[in-house]
Amino acid sequence: MSEAVVSPSVLRMRRISLWALPMALALGIVLQSHENAWEWWRSRELFAREVPASTAASLGGADWKLMGLRRVAERADGRAVMLLDMEAVVRDPEAFAVLPCRLVLEAPDGRRWSPQFLTPSEVNRLPERRGRTIPTCTQALASKPTAGVTLRVSEGFVLPAGMDRQVRPVLSLPAGRPHYLRFEIPG
Repeated sequence: MSEAVVSPSVLRMRRISLWALPMALALGIVLQSHENAWEWWRSRELFAREVPASTAASLGGADWKLMGLRRVAERADGRAVMLLDMEAVVRDPEAFAVLPCRLVLEAPDGRRWSPQFLTPSEVNRLPERRGRTIPTCTQALASKPTAGVTLRVSEGFVLPAGMDRQVRPVLSLPAGRPHYLRFEIPG
């Protein structure tokens, strides 16, 4: 058998290629993950802005104000039915109309409760609600309001027994992330 003779320049190219392969793979991973990291950053709620009671704060193209958080009923298992009312004055309709809206109640330990559907009998206990439909946060954003319009937003929550006095409303919008608003309850 005859041995194949490989020139030194071919050997050098093979070594360079073998060393360049891990670097090219690492660069590809960095470039691919950069887009994912940016999406993660834009979808997270990382920086809270504390909003004092009875004041408005800007987020996502609107000035938001907490109008009230009240207990409207109690279910048979002891859970509290809460109704959250907010007001939004639209400043930038394009930024405001970006979905989804995250409006939750947050406990001091970080637990969160998302809005839930409330039965008409639970909501209609309030005289000012009888026969009126007030949009949820997502419905208000989807309505594509014009600048200067004031919208009332309402969400219903069901909380475990004893949690109704400990929670605070938290609002997050895509145009405002990674910042979000945490409202103080008037005392």
